[in-house]
Amino acid sequence: MADASSISRRRFLTLAGGTAGMVAVSQLVAELPAAYADELDRAPFTLGVASGEPDHESVVLWTRLARDPLNAVDGAMPAYPIQVAWEVARDPQFRHVVQSGEVTAAPGSAHTVHVVVGDLAPDRWYWYRFRADEVYSRAGRTRTMPPPGAKADHMRFALVSCQSWVGGPYPAYRDLAAQDLDFVVHLGDYIYETTNGSLTEFRRLHALYKTSPDLRAAHARFPFVLTWDDHEVQNNYAGSIPPGPADGRPFLERRANGYQAYYEHLPLRPEQRPTGPDMLMYRRVNFGRLAEFSVLDTRQYRSDQALGDGRKEPTGEVFDPTRTMTGLEQERWLLDGLSRSKARWNVIAQQTIMAAFDYDLGPGQIVNLDQWDGYPPARSRILDFIATQQVSNPIVLSGDWHTHWVNDLKTDFTDPGSKTIATEFVGTSISSGAGWDADVRAGLAANPHVKFYNGSYRGYVICDVTEQRWRTDLRIVLNARDAASPAYTIAAFEVLDGAPGAHRIDAGDGIIARVTDAATGAALPNVQLTVTATDGIPQVASTTDPSGEVLAFAPPGRYTVAVNGVGYEPVTHPVTVIEGAPTKLDLPLHRAATRAGTGRTIPGPQSQAGTADMVLGNDLMALAVSAGTDDPQLSGVTVGKPLDLAAVGHLDQLDWINLPYASATQPRGGNAWQQRTVRSTAVEVLSAGGSAATVRATGASTAVPDLRVVTTYTIRPNEPWVTAESAFTNLGTAPRTFWTGDALDHDGAGQRSGVPGHGTITSGTPADYPPTAPWIGMTGSDRQTYGLLYEDTDFVAYAAYNWVMSQRQVTLAPGETLTLRRRIAAVDCGDGADPFAVLDRL
Repeated sequence: MADASSISRRRFLTLAGGTAGMVAVSQLVAELPAAYADELDRAPFTLGVASGEPDHESVVLWTRLARDPLNAVDGAMPAYPIQVAWEVARDPQFRHVVQSGEVTAAPGSAHTVHVVVGDLAPDRWYWYRFRADEVYSRAGRTRTMPPPGAKADHMRFALVSCQSWVGGPYPAYRDLAAQDLDFVVHLGDYIYETTNGSLTEFRRLHALYKTSPDLRAAHARFPFVLTWDDHEVQNNYAGSIPPGPADGRPFLERRANGYQAYYEHLPLRPEQRPTGPDMLMYRRVNFGRLAEFSVLDTRQYRSDQALGDGRKEPTGEVFDPTRTMTGLEQERWLLDGLSRSKARWNVIAQQTIMAAFDYDLGPGQIVNLDQWDGYPPARSRILDFIATQQVSNPIVLSGDWHTHWVNDLKTDFTDPGSKTIATEFVGTSISSGAGWDADVRAGLAANPHVKFYNGSYRGYVICDVTEQRWRTDLRIVLNARDAASPAYTIAAFEVLDGAPGAHRIDAGDGIIARVTDAATGAALPNVQLTVTATDGIPQVASTTDPSGEVLAFAPPGRYTVAVNGVGYEPVTHPVTVIEGAPTKLDLPLHRAATRAGTGRTIPGPQSQAGTADMVLGNDLMALAVSAGTDDPQLSGVTVGKPLDLAAVGHLDQLDWINLPYASATQPRGGNAWQQRTVRSTAVEVLSAGGSAATVRATGASTAVPDLRVVTTYTIRPNEPWVTAESAFTNLGTAPRTFWTGDALDHDGAGQRSGVPGHGTITSGTPADYPPTAPWIGMTGSDRQTYGLLYEDTDFVAYAAYNWVMSQRQVTLAPGETLTLRRRIAAVDCGDGADPFAVLDRL
């Protein structure tokens, strides 16, 4: 084991998890500094205490006995039951104990304890603790709710979800634990599954997550109301249907194991105890007459995702009214409860985004089929019911998508002028990343009912509620990987009693920038801003929305803002952020000159190239060619090939272009694109700018002997393409026959390929498509089209929906050279129905 003084907390726990059952935690802790040892509660209560499921007269208390919490087999506990004493008091010193008793912690339930403490006074705070082996647990704090129907003036709670262990050490929970709250609502993804679906593995994961001192602190300070999403079992599962194979065990066995471990490790009531793969999670929670929460389970009973899941155009089965997110019984339960409710605020607490969101900026539609967009009839039944029954102050709380949203909910999302009937608040994640942030940001222009969006930060939500208004504060932490990261409110919204729709009530802090074209004043979308502190550490990177604006939050201090947009010269700008006031920047950009060289990057969610790679750019597009960056799918042969590509006003959506290849056999099958048959050994700039900028990659075929391959990339002013000429020379004494061409892989939202004469390719099975025009293309939901335009149609296109390649057979005599010429284009395809029509005009 390495020097303990240099081991981070995460590194320690990773090491411990990797040696569970082999090295005792006590042994590991003995080798660590005191600061790390103190992060575990005193054994056997190493995983802390928790409370949950409060009503007006009772609450559930929880703990688990585990001397070695990372011993996945038994927690280093004996294989016999242990008696655990508990007590509840009106004060933190336990001078006034109101109830006490004993309960058995059995090895069959991982020595976990659930105590339902009843006959408590309503609307009151209590303290509780456990005792075993003459050791007391830490003291926890909990409360009861106001009585049903009673007047309650004020309620304050937090909304959390999505706490991937690898995402960071939970500074959001550290901030949450310091708040003044009544309770916490957890909307799922409490753990993230591994490929092993055994009960032992799920127990290990729950124990691992609770080694977080900040998570334990939050549990000890507030009662939790919990529901699950998918990662407690398997990502994107639907009812009894898994999204794909995991470890080979039957899925319902995996689900039963996940449910069992979930129940064991959380403060849930006996009615929620699972029976095999079934567990009742939907229920109502009341806070007097002020609010009624309908807590949903949108995983256990849902219909399978349509069209194979993912983000796709909704067609056919998507609109089948029999498909449901909740199951018909739970749906009836929800609507019946909403119709009977006498509460001022009616809250639907559930997992995935309910508002519609179209990722396609054109006339088409691309939606996330795992969210309510994949079940539009079921959503319409609920929203139509809310509208026709005039449910009092409906609020929907959602998680899952790792980003902050404020949405107007409508019965007709296609009509921006239609009436808003409810408000949805979507909380960002505690620690899980959001690789789709740029995709969402790019699609905002097509979704005016989204009143606020930010995907740059992790955090949680605070809701402060009175009879007259509902206030939501969107909390963020600057760095989820820093346990001491400070937290801030990035935005605050208010919904007034009787007036659906949220309104922003704060001016906003941090840096609010608007980027425009210096010559025309037009707003510039998809421009990247990177905020860097004076110590050189980047604080945040984000991209402008369709109005050219971006919120790049930073605490008070001095910073440098770097601005990078395709087709424009990059700029840097010093800025000072003052506490309590927004710092506004107007940033005009000048159109870019034609150039080739290092030192620049192309912004976008798929960007791979670094500043040491080559970028060819002008005022219309930019292309990055690897000068050293290696893509794992093209390991060893990435150098000299395009990695990033974008048109002006757009972000990079390219995975790579395998340009060119030279295979001894014709590429066939699902991995035909993965040709490692041309390796470049040198990439150099021949001309850095002026009337033309040129980069040359020199190499050879790895599959065809004696075949030299030299590709020259050239960009000129005012052309939306880079010319790529690949010269194949037979240096040997015998003729050489081989297959050559290029493969194009687009990884952005709504990815689909196109071949002239065949339109958009929708099949996932690759097939030959003889082209009627000399190009192949890829596009996505951002209305940007990529194309490879050849001199002739003397090739066959071999394509699936998510990649496309050209194939032609060539024979070269000794000393003979063949030059393959094509243009690599990136263009906005406009608002037409055919995104590939633009390639015919180039």
